[in-house]
Amino acid sequence: MVFKDIVFSDNEVYLSLYELIESADDNPITYRFNIKLILNNNIVGQCSFRVGDIDNRHIKYGGNIGYNVDEKFRGNKFSLKACKLLLYLAKLHGMKNVYITCDPENFASRRICELLGAKFETLLILPEDDYNFIHNNRTHHCVYKLIL
Repeated sequence: MVFKDIVFSDNEVYLSLYELIESADDNPITYRFNIKLILNNNIVGQCSFRVGDIDNRHIKYGGNIGYNVDEKFRGNKFSLKACKLLLYLAKLHGMKNVYITCDPENFASRRICELLGAKFETLLILPEDDYNFIHNNRTHHCVYKLIL
């Protein structure tokens, strides 16, 4: 089941769906959102949610949740707020756990995981055919697990 006409918001931001990728082959259902300010509808970043468990290769290496806030809007906890909103989507899909991966040196992302209540699971070696290995020269990811 997918949720196409769903809006998640708090008192400051809301998530506006701009792409829904249906499951195909081993690719999970993926929601992609703009993170927008309620005050003026400005887009401050993007976030995504992959439906499924860590047994899926894409989730194992990329996590269920991804986020990015434009540099000029950083420091306002917009990533944290977006991630909290995405947890509702995880629950709608009946998920019991959510995984977030990030680069070991990305201390801001690691802090967001901690503020969400996620626990560090492992330092994962990325395979050479992984997107982040190929495009971002990354060799490792921290894996955090959040029990819903």
